[in-house]
Amino acid sequence: MYLVFDVGATYVKYAWMTEEGIIEEKGKIPTRNKKGDVLEDFVESIGQIYDQYKGKGTIEGIAMGLPGQVDVERGIVYGGGGIRYMNDVPLQKLISRRCGDISVSLENDGKCAALAEVWLGNAKDVKDACVLVFGTGVGGGIIKDRKVHHGKRMLAGEISFAIENMTREDLASIRCCEEMDLNEAVEQMPFMWCSHAATASVCFWMAKKKHLPVEEVTGEKLYQWAAEGDEDAREALEDMYFSIAKQCCNLYVTFDPEVILIGGGISAEPAFIEGIKRYVDQLKGMSIIYNEIKIDVCKYRNDSNLLGALYNFKQKYVIS
Repeated sequence: MYLVFDVGATYVKYAWMTEEGIIEEKGKIPTRNKKGDVLEDFVESIGQIYDQYKGKGTIEGIAMGLPGQVDVERGIVYGGGGIRYMNDVPLQKLISRRCGDISVSLENDGKCAALAEVWLGNAKDVKDACVLVFGTGVGGGIIKDRKVHHGKRMLAGEISFAIENMTREDLASIRCCEEMDLNEAVEQMPFMWCSHAATASVCFWMAKKKHLPVEEVTGEKLYQWAAEGDEDAREALEDMYFSIAKQCCNLYVTFDPEVILIGGGISAEPAFIEGIKRYVDQLKGMSIIYNEIKIDVCKYRNDSNLLGALYNFKQKYVIS
């Protein structure tokens, strides 16, 4: 059995899983991420869950997906997203030491979602794939020979930061997005791709247009309004589909994957993938080079990070 964690800035989800990826138990705890919390608090919270399960049977290892740039080989986390103390941290060693020197694996959460598709999902029969997960930002990963391609600085696949529709004049007003909160970054950096393609960003722009609190606008609300004939909502969704379709074409000619998979909570809405495919089909008219591009939806959403984290462990320690 394996103890698997999906770490977010707000909650840590955990699961007691078989080697085949079957979840026998799962739960969640608040992430130790409030003012005054430190790295040691986080490690201890993971250790306490380990203590609960070590009497249930042999724990073969701990697998973990979490935000930030992750050095998978060395077990170091750089810039842990919304977890402010998770920067340049040898987390693999710290968790292992707290949990009886057990084997531990780490991977970025978006890349875990990609690995879930490689292992058991809609990329299980291919060698090369791109996976895009839409939510607060745009996560995912680039899969080469059924493994995550990380790049020298663990940045490969961080397509949220792709630049779209930027002019030379915009250069005079740019700021570092890490110095702003999410909504401010979306408003101040409209030329960053996640400001147009992430679900949260599209909801932000719609809330601004309708003079509503941001928290009142969700992906479900956008589709409800569009179905009721709201032209603003329909246009926002169409712009989102078109933006994603363009970047899918860019990924295709850059990497030539066998499939590009689209995930995230919004992908449960059939119109989402249908809209992206519709614009990709129109873009194919530019050149026969695009003829073989294949777009599909991810098989997994809610448990994808847990499944991918376990597969990352298997790749690191089990699969030769």
